[in-house]
Amino acid sequence: MLRIAIQSKGQMYQESLDLLDSVGFKLVIRDSNSLVIRSSNFPAEVLLVEKDRIPEFVAQGIVDVGICGEYLACQYGTPSECVIKRLGFNKSTLSLAIPRDAKYRGIEWFMGKSIATPYPELLARYLKSRGVKAVTRLMRDRVYMAPKVGIADAICDRVHSGTTLMSENLKEVETVMTSEAVLIAAPSMSPLTKMILDEFLQRIDSIQAAANKKFVRMNVPKDNVDEILKILPSVHRPSLSHYQNDEYVSVSVVMDETRLWDIVERLKMLGTKEILICPIDKMIL
Repeated sequence: MLRIAIQSKGQMYQESLDLLDSVGFKLVIRDSNSLVIRSSNFPAEVLLVEKDRIPEFVAQGIVDVGICGEYLACQYGTPSECVIKRLGFNKSTLSLAIPRDAKYRGIEWFMGKSIATPYPELLARYLKSRGVKAVTRLMRDRVYMAPKVGIADAICDRVHSGTTLMSENLKEVETVMTSEAVLIAAPSMSPLTKMILDEFLQRIDSIQAAANKKFVRMNVPKDNVDEILKILPSVHRPSLSHYQNDEYVSVSVVMDETRLWDIVERLKMLGTKEILICPIDKMIL
């Protein structure tokens, strides 16, 4: 049984459930107040945990793996080798922000200033690396209001869109770190649990490999096959199948969606027709 800790509420909770659903977990939620959710088709159970406790639970072996923000893993001191997968969602920056009307000319502005933050360890490491001595004030909630009410001169907190900063008349001036959801693992686990984890990781890999990819099949003029193959960006070499007639050959390829439409126009100019474009849900390489 693989034990997975996820955040018990908020956006990360929903995004974590979405990930588990996308890799095929059928989670059975019998009670809305339950702290444990079991999968009916995979040997795993999900523990709903306060976000700050996830790295701790993983480190102590209470759970085998956890989905948490990278910033939390760094705050706790999770070893880099225990961060086993970047998940690509819940992206944010941990930033220093100051009142919008303050004149900022560089990091030395913070020398001797007070900074409110929920992440004192991360802030302390950053300030030390920049040679800045400042006063750190731990503040768990409503950090953005600290300068307005005179608790601190500046703040250090997570920033997503920056809307809250603007509403509190603050401006972002330094990035302490960037963060996204990561999968962290306990330092040790049984061979059987490791096998289950490897299957879980393979499923995640298949989702990530398919992201922003399209399957494209087309009928290509036989005389232009070599030229067309040269312009096709592909995860693997394009495959050629049976001839449709004496003039055309069928070509299949997986390509990045960001380049798709530019390539399609070039294909059409070279006589390609009947271009079929399909979404890809998962791709096992």
